[in-house]
Amino acid sequence: MERVPAWLAARESYEPRPDRGRHLEKSLLALLHVLAALREAPGAGKDGARLNPALKLVSTFLVILLVSLSRGGLFLEAAAAFELGWLCLLRGETIARVLRRVLAAGLFALAILLPAYALGRGANLPFVCGKVLLALLAAAIFSSATGWPSMAAAFSTLRVPDVFVMTLDMTVKYISLLGALLLDMLCALKLRSVGRDERKMSSLAGLAGTLFLKSKDAAWAQYQAMECRCFDGRYAVSRRAGLGWRDAAFVAADLAIVAFFVAAGWGR
Repeated sequence: MERVPAWLAARESYEPRPDRGRHLEKSLLALLHVLAALREAPGAGKDGARLNPALKLVSTFLVILLVSLSRGGLFLEAAAAFELGWLCLLRGETIARVLRRVLAAGLFALAILLPAYALGRGANLPFVCGKVLLALLAAAIFSSATGWPSMAAAFSTLRVPDVFVMTLDMTVKYISLLGALLLDMLCALKLRSVGRDERKMSSLAGLAGTLFLKSKDAAWAQYQAMECRCFDGRYAVSRRAGLGWRDAAFVAADLAIVAFFVAAGWGR
């Protein structure tokens, strides 16, 4: 009877080198944040859901346009009061999220403008930064208080071409689907990564390639489905019919801000 080899009877003492895997963890957290924001679209309607989405979209563009055209601080103060009043209608966690986004973008804009101030050409730096913050605040409030289905309905109500609405709608939906697939692949990579792996970055490149192939297959399947169903270019989106008293109050606020813009000497 042959004896068991010594190497086979020896006790294994494999200890992988420690690896913190911060890159994978940051990628997972960033992807989870994006997917949560996309899937929050139905719940986002809780903030301002009773307002017509097309009206909110028009109001946002109107405020941004008037803020961009203004040349005086008086109108900016009125616009700030209007936007802060709109902001106060949102939930507490939504307000905190909006302010974080606006302040982060405002700091980035300030960093871009600082060289001009250092060269002595930034006399209007506070005025420009104020306009940037107000424009960002209007866009952030609209995006946080309006889910994507409501945005698509707003575009459709404003007679935006169906092809444009369909492209945006499909893009958002497939970002969510492909993001969920990428999340599963990242979790699998993290679970199978034991210790320090020098080839981990190449594995991430493989994930990107797999995601590209999946997106290509999904696009081809979507095209075939549209052909089978005789797609004729019309894209149906559910719209909200009629205007309520809240919409009327919002229209009155828009008219008031336009009247103040004109009364202030066209924003001077």
